[in-house]
Amino acid sequence: MRRKRIAILCLALAFGVVLSACTSAAPPSQNPFPVGVARDELLYESKEDFNSVEVYRQKGRLVINAKSEAEFFDGAQFLVETTGSPTPEDVTVQWTTLGGGTEKTENNDRILAEISVRENGTVIFDRKINFLKKAFEAVEDVLKKRSK
Repeated sequence: MRRKRIAILCLALAFGVVLSACTSAAPPSQNPFPVGVARDELLYESKEDFNSVEVYRQKGRLVINAKSEAEFFDGAQFLVETTGSPTPEDVTVQWTTLGGGTEKTENNDRILAEISVRENGTVIFDRKINFLKKAFEAVEDVLKKRSK
């Protein structure tokens, strides 16, 4: 029981360190969205709490932007070459919890997004995104430093 309390305390402390160390804006040289998009190009959008996935249709490609209002994710952009004209039905975003469940519960938010794009029935893009990856990496780093 005591070890469990110490582990929870360490995680809480590490989480606090992460919160205080994060900054809200990436430097311009690290812009996670180098390809510009226009709102009228928006093909598909999916939101879950503070996180979102936006898919834009441009000539010959899709631009996929993963964004978060939380400090634990800087954003990511993916370019997918297309030969046709994808529709919103060709895009799916499946939100899951860390445990793999699709149901959001009070203590288990859906923070993973699996983005899938099909063209002519064939999957041309399939990627999982962890919107809390930086937080877990920071906690890992703190725990490694404490164990030395």
